[in-house]
Amino acid sequence: MTPCFTVQGFAVDLIRHLWDEGLYRDNKWLQKVHATWFNHWVEYKTCLTMDDVNRQIEEMFEESKVMPPIYWEEEKGETPLGGPIGYTYDFVDPASGPADSVQGPEQRKADGK
Repeated sequence: MTPCFTVQGFAVDLIRHLWDEGLYRDNKWLQKVHATWFNHWVEYKTCLTMDDVNRQIEEMFEESKVMPPIYWEEEKGETPLGGPIGYTYDFVDPASGPADSVQGPEQRKADGK
């Protein structure tokens, strides 16, 4: 159970679920419990929501597992500055298939081609 759990808040949540299903809507006891403990339910739901928000914030700051971009160039080429230069990013997981989405000599060397 979360530290947010209260019997009163949970009871009102259960009553609201029953009412959403169309059950016991005219029950006077449930209506009185709901009216009396409604503030506990608001605190209960707020706490659960904030726990979820805090979890999502912590996930935002986890270390990224993104591979760095690939840079390649040919030092000798058709122009005085050399050959082609490339800067690309490989979005294909190398373990998922044989397709090589990068067409540079450095990538070919890394692949052993």
